[in-house]
Amino acid sequence: MSRAGLLLSMFLIGCGEPASEVRPEAVAGTSEVELALAPGEYRCEAMTEAARAAVPPPPPSVEKAAFAPRVRAVCPPGQVPIYAQAELRTHKAGPPLAGPAARHSLAGSYWYAGVMKPTDALSQSGVGASILFSNPAVYDQSDMVTSQMSIVRGANYHLVEMGLRKFWDAFPRLMISQWSYGQFNDAAGFVQVHGVYGPGMPLSSYYGYSVQQYIRYDNGNWWIWFNDAWVGYFPGTLWNGQFTSGDMAHFYGEVYSAQSRVPPLTDMGTGQFSGTFGTASMQGMCIHTAGPNCTLLTDGWPFQTNAAYYSLSYWNGSYMEFGGNGGG
Repeated sequence: MSRAGLLLSMFLIGCGEPASEVRPEAVAGTSEVELALAPGEYRCEAMTEAARAAVPPPPPSVEKAAFAPRVRAVCPPGQVPIYAQAELRTHKAGPPLAGPAARHSLAGSYWYAGVMKPTDALSQSGVGASILFSNPAVYDQSDMVTSQMSIVRGANYHLVEMGLRKFWDAFPRLMISQWSYGQFNDAAGFVQVHGVYGPGMPLSSYYGYSVQQYIRYDNGNWWIWFNDAWVGYFPGTLWNGQFTSGDMAHFYGEVYSAQSRVPPLTDMGTGQFSGTFGTASMQGMCIHTAGPNCTLLTDGWPFQTNAAYYSLSYWNGSYMEFGGNGGG
């Protein structure tokens, strides 16, 4: 990889196995990996008072022991790592809006393949899924690709989203982002409570793993779960208490193609089209109701900008396959 000496690298037992295989020796709680961090790639900061005082929700009720590995702490107790991230090079479009245009053809630079589901705005308070992580090829230094989920209020007026995001770098990073009043704010305002997991964490140790993730509103805040633990939360005060539940859940892959290039040339997911060996997937897609319950999705609305570039396979349940190589 170019610039490898300047970037984070991660190492796994059994890293020579094919990315599409599950590594049974890496069951959470029995295996740990260590982040090999280059100088300047992170800094340790003392946990904020808000983080120290935070009371996380109970673990999600459908959470199971993950196959993805835990990562050893990189900072002393009482501190959290702040990961260096490349400057955002695009204006984030957000999840596609509902309607025929979203399901079939969207004009512009953004390409989607995924599933959306309208929710009861008074009681639906989050989303969850196990997302297969990969290292998609990015064609242009201004391109971007994600595999993610989000809970939305209004026409992308308020939302919280998380998943994999990659620019023109050697590896993708953990995306934890929020919108308020129609404005994309990335991770601004996030209160990190975990000693390893955080916005911008490199995901190279998770290639080939389906990693459990949740977004959940609890006790006034939007909490984020990754793999086997709560990462932290967005305070509800970021929305002045106006965002306590969503009216649309999204699960999807997204590609931003610079200069509105047609066809796009950046990979989505693993770069394999849905329905083929090694394609990207999301399983256990669910919507949170009251408490820790996350109800498995049924009868979602499939959408794909152009199946010739990025395709979707969905059978009305809680599992989908998505991806492609654009015109590459």
